[in-house]
Amino acid sequence: MFMRCDGQRWCDMFAGSGAIGLEALSRGAKEVVFIEQDKEAFKVLRSNVETCKMQTQSILIHDDAIHVIHNQSLGVFDVIFMDPPYDMSLEWFIEPLLKQAWYDKDTLFVFERRSQEDLSSLSLRFEIIKQRKVGQSQYVIACIKV
Repeated sequence: MFMRCDGQRWCDMFAGSGAIGLEALSRGAKEVVFIEQDKEAFKVLRSNVETCKMQTQSILIHDDAIHVIHNQSLGVFDVIFMDPPYDMSLEWFIEPLLKQAWYDKDTLFVFERRSQEDLSSLSLRFEIIKQRKVGQSQYVIACIKV
């Protein structure tokens, strides 16, 4: 999806094991904010960050993503990766996120969803840059419509 991430600041929402954010760091991202609510997944995330020796470039937040969106000012990100559970609507997270100062006109939003899910409503707020289906998942890379 991304070849180089040099100097980028990422937010990995619903981080799980942290694989996406850690991959960004390995490709040159300067910082990743990992947000994960699940207690067991957060333990794995913390362990993976430590194993990869990426603690200084990582901010780990053990909290519900929607709570973080509403209550924390985390600054502007170059990339916001959102992989909420497939049974949760993207709108639940997009609406409050777009009211925060986490992005600018150059921020890339990456959404991971079920391959059969209709994501045409994203085009109301986002300019779709790339959309790709891989197995049971689909990925959409977009930027905010200016």
